[in-house]
Amino acid sequence: MKIKNLPAKILLLLAFCCSFQAAAQDLKPVRDKQTKKYGYQAKNKTWVIEPRFDGASRFNDGFAEVTLDGKKGLIDASGQMILPAEYDDIKKFDKNGLCEVIRKEGKTKLHGVADRSGRIIVPVDCQSVNIPKKGGLITVQRPSQDELLEGIPLWGVYDMDGQEIFPPQFLAAPSFSGGTGIAKSALSGLTGVVSEQGAVLLPFEYLAISHHGDGFRTLDPDFTRTTWNADLLRGESYRQPGAIIPYDPMDDPVRAAAWHSGCIGIRLHRNQVKQMEMRSARTASCRDLRLDWGYGRFLRLEPFLAETGTPDTMANPLSGEAYTLKALLYEADGSFVEEVSRWGYLEAEAYDGFIYVAEGEERWLIMHDPNALAASFSLTMSGNRQIDHSDVYGGLGLRQTELERLLDPRRFAERRIDIIEGDNIGVTSYLPPESSLQYTRKERDAMRDPLFHFPFHMEDVRSCHVRSRTDGIEVDIRDALVCRFEDRFSDPYYSMNGEECIFWGPNNERTVRLSLQRVYKSSNATVDDVHGTEECYQIVLSLYEEDGNWLRTLGVAPYADYAQEGILVFERLGIALLAPDTRRSSTSAFTVKMPGAVPLPHTLSALEEAARSGFGSPAPAGAPAGRWRTTR
Repeated sequence: MKIKNLPAKILLLLAFCCSFQAAAQDLKPVRDKQTKKYGYQAKNKTWVIEPRFDGASRFNDGFAEVTLDGKKGLIDASGQMILPAEYDDIKKFDKNGLCEVIRKEGKTKLHGVADRSGRIIVPVDCQSVNIPKKGGLITVQRPSQDELLEGIPLWGVYDMDGQEIFPPQFLAAPSFSGGTGIAKSALSGLTGVVSEQGAVLLPFEYLAISHHGDGFRTLDPDFTRTTWNADLLRGESYRQPGAIIPYDPMDDPVRAAAWHSGCIGIRLHRNQVKQMEMRSARTASCRDLRLDWGYGRFLRLEPFLAETGTPDTMANPLSGEAYTLKALLYEADGSFVEEVSRWGYLEAEAYDGFIYVAEGEERWLIMHDPNALAASFSLTMSGNRQIDHSDVYGGLGLRQTELERLLDPRRFAERRIDIIEGDNIGVTSYLPPESSLQYTRKERDAMRDPLFHFPFHMEDVRSCHVRSRTDGIEVDIRDALVCRFEDRFSDPYYSMNGEECIFWGPNNERTVRLSLQRVYKSSNATVDDVHGTEECYQIVLSLYEEDGNWLRTLGVAPYADYAQEGILVFERLGIALLAPDTRRSSTSAFTVKMPGAVPLPHTLSALEEAARSGFGSPAPAGAPAGRWRTTR
């Protein structure tokens, strides 16, 4: 609309405001010599605003900041207090006529929002305030008034007039675009979609949500990805390979706290569970648990509220409720199969694990090592630590403070996310590495060396830690393979990190093999200097099933870091490959000193030479050729 078409009254109001601000700009703060107070004088040095302030600044945009008793306020050109002098900081008004005000209480800064009339539109009790520069909605973090979340600082949403759109209930400030915002609930820890009008468009049931065209893409707690159109109609949906349905806390703090406490809530493979038969008070024979393990099935010990008449229950001192410890069988994807034991408890902690008393008074040995292989053996009962299972603290290995913390809904929501992520760490490693077809032949040529066809067994692949020394390095070799995983989903974006002890299958016959995956030219890669291509590759370590089928990726490294003493070290992955000539017992941990060790060149020839020469370790006199000593 052009100025000449504006109504006369509006033109007069604009003219008055302009003249008012111009007049204010002519006022200067001056300190009165007698009272030592500040006021404002016109150009002719007459007092327009009498000196009554301890401090005063110049007028800006029609307002000036003044100080009284160490606190700041705001006045207009007539000297009227727009904002009382009770704040520690007052920000400038933005184009929407809003400003942020800050007041200190001790060491805590409290934030609020005021408008040009001096009205506080967002109370000054917020930990943080976000005022959009181009209009829209204000997001603030302030104590919740919800019965379940009372007093917890959470994020809420307000319009420019201070009307509450969403009360404080979000873990982070929602980001609005095109009339909708993606928000994370403090009650569930999960994400949903809300509108600027205060409606919930997609419920708070997702790990992550991102904008996808005019619609959205969601990631479910079972790692199903779904596309939604602009009308929020469900479109394409598929589940991430390798994901499992996680342990369910069932809104029960005891179940949430017990997850991964000792042997509770973790996936127990068939190698870890042995049935015990007492031979005497001191010894027991252990054998495989007779159970239909199927392919990839696992057991979980989980606490549940006990039914009336259940023996040996555990009391919750906080609620008075009684719990029992069930054994449940699940498919590899986490879907429920059956109750193997309808009640039970932990009787003792043994050297190799825990003794669980199952329904029918059976005793099971729950072993720490998922890769234990012996089908039957004897167990000495001396030295076992008896477990007091009269209450949930002793019976489940919990601390009272831990259980009390989970009564806080926000901490319970955080725990729920920890469980979902913890049960699915490494999920993206179940996707085969991508490989462009046009480079398949080049990659095949680069992988002609026997190193890329050799099956590494459980005793050949270990976790390691490298320590620098003045004369080289030391490598601590551990007795198990624990891989660090960092999973990143791009759409919707989601990231999680953690470690996983690798299960080598019921017969410990899974294998690891190396392969090359082409990458763009980079100094952070292995260069093929053998075939004259100068192509760049990264090294992929993959786990294969007993029948040779590809199972999952364990790690991807740009190059191998060290090779000496029969050990090939991938320092960034924390993985070492052991040559058979120097391999130690599969159950032992040891340290290898590598004097004079220097990083390997980032070339394919250096990697192949390290393999052919036994990593620099000569074979003992008279020893047969090792598996590594091959020629091309």
